[in-house]
Amino acid sequence: MSAKCMSSHGIDAFTVMKNSLAVDEILCSYEREYKPQIPAQPKLTPSTGLSLPHWFVEESLQEYTRWKSGKWLRTATRGSGQYKMSSYGLDVDLDTSPLACAAACASLGLPVALLCGDRVDVKRSSGRILELQEEAVVLGAYQGRLFYRLVSQKSEGGSLMEGGGRAWFWDESEAVEGGLQLIGEGRGRSVVLPKLNRFNPVCGGLKVVYASGAVVRSDLEIFDGSENLGNIPLGTIIPAEDIIERRLNSCGVARYLINHETLGRGWISGRIRGGKEEPIVEMIPFGNDDDDDDDDGDGNTQPESYLTPEESANEWYKHYVAAGGGAESSSPISESFDIESLDEFQALLSAGKIHGLNDMDSDSLIANVYGKLVDVLPHFSDGVECSFIDCATVLASASPKDEVKDFSSSIDANVHEVASESLVHVIDRLPSTKALMARIAMLRALNRRAHVALPWLPMRPYQEGSCILGGLHGFGASLERAGRTWDSKSTNKWAQVTSIASRFRSCRELFFTGTKRTFLEGVMDATTTPTPLSNDEYELPRDVRTLRVNRLKARRAMTSNDNNLKRKHSVFSQMQREMRGWSGATLRRGFVAKGH
Repeated sequence: MSAKCMSSHGIDAFTVMKNSLAVDEILCSYEREYKPQIPAQPKLTPSTGLSLPHWFVEESLQEYTRWKSGKWLRTATRGSGQYKMSSYGLDVDLDTSPLACAAACASLGLPVALLCGDRVDVKRSSGRILELQEEAVVLGAYQGRLFYRLVSQKSEGGSLMEGGGRAWFWDESEAVEGGLQLIGEGRGRSVVLPKLNRFNPVCGGLKVVYASGAVVRSDLEIFDGSENLGNIPLGTIIPAEDIIERRLNSCGVARYLINHETLGRGWISGRIRGGKEEPIVEMIPFGNDDDDDDDDGDGNTQPESYLTPEESANEWYKHYVAAGGGAESSSPISESFDIESLDEFQALLSAGKIHGLNDMDSDSLIANVYGKLVDVLPHFSDGVECSFIDCATVLASASPKDEVKDFSSSIDANVHEVASESLVHVIDRLPSTKALMARIAMLRALNRRAHVALPWLPMRPYQEGSCILGGLHGFGASLERAGRTWDSKSTNKWAQVTSIASRFRSCRELFFTGTKRTFLEGVMDATTTPTPLSNDEYELPRDVRTLRVNRLKARRAMTSNDNNLKRKHSVFSQMQREMRGWSGATLRRGFVAKGH
């Protein structure tokens, strides 16, 4: 198994059920009836009109702080399931801060730090040199690994190969000299990143101890394309000044980059690959003398050592800040939205309701506006995400009484137009931008839980399609439902029993469009009938059927006055006749041709 792997035991059933009931507990607050489905009685917050559970208010504050920091990015990885929402444990939250990215780069032995948004030419992958280089964008760090996403892959048809569009991480064998090349200046301001001690071995030299000597190759990897430069005989001592670097290759073998006086520059292994893994070279310790530890015997000071990636990143960050980096993290714009305590956040939640609307209608409108802003604002994450500062800027520009204006001029004018059109009927009743952002953070916390709970929550009340609790006018389904058959007078005719499905349906507008779309796409992907590829990649698979529709005949029929002719020869009627014998699996079939 390769070292580049991810695994997770997933989310246990108890946690999934607890989360689903927690979502229902929050929705109970909007129905003005508190009937928790879990045994524990949580403390309520009297300062909010919704009487939200105390734990959820704290969670909303954490979401606000997390969103405001602007350094977290959620994305699926190549280890995630084939379909959306199928493996939550392998979707990661990446830290995009410069310090975290620098620490991940230090663990790779890179000479400079690659920050979030930097573009890189990738010339190595999984222990092989690519014939055609790829272009990738750096996403962030997770568990000390630097994640990226391919944005350009030289393949036939110009499309990304399978898994190319998902996030993955580099290892130190791919970050060898020339393997990753930064495109342009980058965001790290060209500040040198100190190398760790494991890449710069501190020793008195290397001694060849293997009987057959040490083979010097031109490349870090040991494969046919790696040229054999020669052999260093047994007992040879390689001076410390000739040792350039130590690095693990894709097979986990420690290799040393050396300068040999006769063979030139090349790589030698520390141990034999396979078998008993006998050592090839041994490190020679420094001689014991009375000199000071910081002196090399010639009066020169030894270079500073870095044992952990964090030490290297902290040293880099000092020079990075001195060069003018990191100023955006402490801008006055961000400081104006700081929340000091939970009480202040609760007060903002109470003030965040639009005047003249109840809690349900107000939050539904806010969720709708936020969903539209996410669609038009640039967002980097796979989820329902957009920048905190960008969202606050647009909302502040739409409010006529907000005192904070013109945060940034980089936002497109169409975004401001979308916000103004969505809020035009309540423009004079909007609360402060800070209160609106607190309310949006609460809705984001709700949608974050609902994203996981949606597959487990019932969406159809048990009264529909059954004779349970039919009502005063006989048995059957309740008329009060979503859609065109909704009837507000049915409350007096039918017994309306509250349930998770009824609450979920009545509060459906609190969920962002992106949350619903992700769930729908996940269901469609999971139920799609797989289509085996054809032997000829330029031909459609034989399982993909062809519809024959005569559009000329349909046009002549639609221009005539004969209704029977229209029903018989319209495009819809022709398609219905062609597809009436198809099975459900055929209708669910999906296929995307290569290069599309």
